[in-house]
Amino acid sequence: MLDAGIKTPVPLEELEVHLRDEVERQLRSGITAQPAFEIAVCRLGQANALKREFARAGRSTAAQLVKLAGIACLVIAGSFSLLILSALSHHASGLLFKLLGLSAMAATFLSWRYGYRFLPVIRNQAVRTAIGGACCLAGIVWIQLCIHFVPHFMVHPAGADLPFGQFMAAFLWAWNLMAILGGMAYGLERAARRYDERYV
Repeated sequence: MLDAGIKTPVPLEELEVHLRDEVERQLRSGITAQPAFEIAVCRLGQANALKREFARAGRSTAAQLVKLAGIACLVIAGSFSLLILSALSHHASGLLFKLLGLSAMAATFLSWRYGYRFLPVIRNQAVRTAIGGACCLAGIVWIQLCIHFVPHFMVHPAGADLPFGQFMAAFLWAWNLMAILGGMAYGLERAARRYDERYV
């Protein structure tokens, strides 16, 4: 177990307790000591498989909260983006702005579907959680700033508002960035899990 990288005392103690219990169970059934031990070891499983199980079970609550916050960023950004895209598609805006809005939605979907493949594998869970939390916080702050400041910047110096299509396309890309930042929080965990499944 130590060679496989299971070094923390709690998992090793748990494994030892399970091993001893299983050996005693085998001895009570009439099997001699050596075969009882071998059966108990086989029932516990291979070291690498156990390491993966302990890694899964040991994911901290903070990491789970960051992952949920990332998903929440996607749901919120995605919901508002769908509403904006719907309004944009039914408005008499030019084709360019509709395509810009649609490309923002496509970028959101693709970043969530495939983005984790391009993220670095960070093995340290505390660092992953901190970076993921910072991404979620940055996404929330970003969209708050956009909601507050973008309408002020979307006015021409002469005082005339920018076309509706341009305004909505800009907002779609703003929501897209929030979704992508949330996706990074989720994707870092997914990238680490994918690495563990393949190489650990």
